[in-house]
Amino acid sequence: MKNRFTKVAVAAAGCALMFAITGCSGTDDAANSEILESDTGLTGGVAATVNGVDIEEDKVTRAINNMRLSYNYAEDEDWKEYLKGQNETPQSIRDETLGTLIDQQLILQFADQRGVTTTDEEIQSYVDKMAENYTTPEKWDEARKEGGFETDDDYKEALRYSILQQKLQEGFEEAVQLDDDALLAKAQESAASYSGSKRSSHILFNTEDKETAQDVLTRIQTGELPFEDAVQQYSQDEGSKENGGDVGWDRLNSFVTEYTDALSGLNEGEVTKELVESKYGWHIIMVTDVFEAPETIESLDQVPSEFLEEIRTTASQTDSQDAMDDWLLEMKQASDVTINKMPENVPYNVDMSGEYTQEEMDEINKKAEDELAGTVTEEEETLAAEGEADAAADAAGDGADVAAAETAPAPETTEVEPEAAETQPEAAQE
Repeated sequence: MKNRFTKVAVAAAGCALMFAITGCSGTDDAANSEILESDTGLTGGVAATVNGVDIEEDKVTRAINNMRLSYNYAEDEDWKEYLKGQNETPQSIRDETLGTLIDQQLILQFADQRGVTTTDEEIQSYVDKMAENYTTPEKWDEARKEGGFETDDDYKEALRYSILQQKLQEGFEEAVQLDDDALLAKAQESAASYSGSKRSSHILFNTEDKETAQDVLTRIQTGELPFEDAVQQYSQDEGSKENGGDVGWDRLNSFVTEYTDALSGLNEGEVTKELVESKYGWHIIMVTDVFEAPETIESLDQVPSEFLEEIRTTASQTDSQDAMDDWLLEMKQASDVTINKMPENVPYNVDMSGEYTQEEMDEINKKAEDELAGTVTEEEETLAAEGEADAAADAAGDGADVAAAETAPAPETTEVEPEAAETQPEAAQE
C-alpha cells in the first residue's frame, strides 16, 4: 500500500477545515454556480512549500476540476455522490491531491541523488513527438490546453516529473528482481489463484463464412482434418495463426463473453461441438491445457511459465513501489514541507452535511491526518503551537477549530512514452 505522508501546518481561524462548522461550506459561493471549467474558482495563493519551492493553490484546484470534468462530476450533486461513494470529503480530496503534488516535487528535487536525471533536450524531444500528431501548431496548442497545460512550459514541467518518475521506478524494479527461491515462495503463495485456468486455441472465420466454418468443424470432429492444419488453412486471426491458433490462458487474458462461455464447457483436449459466434466472426475452439494447482509446490516447473512471469512481474512491481515509497518517505522526513489551509471558496468545497454525520467527517479527516504522522518539522511544530494558542484564545468568541492537512490518490499526470500494449489475438480479445 502506498505510504502517504506530508508535513502539517495548522491554522486557527474562521471556518474549521475539518468541517466542524458545516455552514462554512463553499456550496453557496459564486464559483460553484458557474459552469465548471479547468480554471473555475481559482483563488491564488500557495497550497504548500517544499524546501522553498511553492506549490500553487490553483494547481490543486485545476487538478481537482479536471478530475471532475474527466469523470463527469461537474455538477455539485454528482460530485457529492462521488465523494460519498469514495468515503471522502472535499478536505481529504484537496489534501490527497496536494500530497501527490508534494511527492512529485520531491522527485524533481531528489531524483539526482539516485543518479536519475533528464535534460531539456530529452524533454523537448517528447514535446516535439507529441506536437507531430497535430496538423498545425494551433491544433497542438488547443489540444495541450484541453489536457490542462496552459503553456508548453507547463507541459514540460509535467514531462520532467514523468520522465524522472519512470526512470526512478525502473531503477527500483531492477533492484528488487526476484531470484528463483523468492519466486518459488511467491508461487507457493499465489498459485492457487490460477487453479482451473484454461489455455485454448481457436480458428476464426469471417461472419459470412459460416458454411465453410461448419464444414471445417465437422471434418475436425470426424478426425479427417487435424485442428492444427485447419488453423493454418482457414483461420483469419493473423495474431494467433502462427502459433497454432493459441490465444493463451484465460486467467491472463480478457476474452469476449461468447468465447469465455464456450471455454467453460470444455475440458482439456476437447473441441467445441458447435460454432461459437462473436462480433469477430465464427470460432472453433479447442482447450489445449488446464492448470490445477498442486497442494504443494516444490519446484517452479510445477507452474506454467506464463503464470510465473505474471507472479514475478506483480511481485517486482509491488516490491519496487514499496521501496520507492520508503525512499520518498526518507526524502520527506529530510525536507522542510509546509501545508497551508484550504481556501473556503474553492469550487470542490461542497456541503457534505447531508451525506455524513459530523462524527463520520471527523473520522475521515482524522484518518488522513494520522497518515501524516511523523513528518512535522520543528518550524511547523512552532506554527502548530501558535495555532493552538490562537484557537484557545478565540474559542469563546467564534468557535474556531484547529485543522490539519491530509493526503491520498493522485491527479493524473502526463504519460511519457507509455509502453505499447502487448499484441493480442484480436478475434478472441475483448
